[in-house]
Amino acid sequence: MKAPKLIFTVLSALLLIPAVQAGKEVDRLLSEYEKIETVTCQVRRIKEGVVGKMKFLSRVYYTNQDQIHAEGISPIKRRTIADGKHLYQYVEGDPKGFSRPIEDLSKQMQNSLRFVPGTAMEHLLLLKDKEETPLPSENLATKRVGIQTENNYVVLLLDAQGRLAGIEFYAEPDLIDKVADYEYHDFKEVLPGVWIPLSHRASITRSELNFKETVKIDRFIANQPIAASLFIPRNFFAENIDFVNDFAKIFPE
Repeated sequence: MKAPKLIFTVLSALLLIPAVQAGKEVDRLLSEYEKIETVTCQVRRIKEGVVGKMKFLSRVYYTNQDQIHAEGISPIKRRTIADGKHLYQYVEGDPKGFSRPIEDLSKQMQNSLRFVPGTAMEHLLLLKDKEETPLPSENLATKRVGIQTENNYVVLLLDAQGRLAGIEFYAEPDLIDKVADYEYHDFKEVLPGVWIPLSHRASITRSELNFKETVKIDRFIANQPIAASLFIPRNFFAENIDFVNDFAKIFPE
């Protein structure tokens, strides 16, 4: 008669394992993305909101050495180059450009340079080191993890392979008032064990914001050499462009 009790005890212990491993999913995903040292890709973005529909197209070159070259092709021509020490940005037709040492940028702008293109790092970095709570799965192929932040309750949805399939933002842990929803599809294994979603869908429903966005990543190549010349600002910006260190100075009153 002791065997059933022993089995029950073992099962109870197994059910407690997720709580012991709380806090590990965000770190695991970030550690996978951090294996990506360079990226070249093309990004197509469609944004729909109260002002209508807008389509964006850009080419992106990235290294994990604070280097980025993002060329916005449409609807406006914008070029952003970070050479590892300074950030430069210029929009065609503007009277001036923007430039500032990377170490003097806001934390948000610094992080934006370090997001691996095509990943959800912009969200995951904000969740790093926060306690994770296992939540009931919606189906056998999905694992759900809840994370309380200063402003929202966030739910990560992981598929059967541990890939990040979605992120949901709620006003409260009761999961009633959803304020944002991100979905990730069309995964590509760009390195062994590293999966990148080539399709992203977002829906933002905060009171001050209400829009939908679709992102398609094309020609994603990881960890292949990128020409150093792409990160030399003078190769792409005209000599007569006046770069200032404050966006407000671009259009002075």
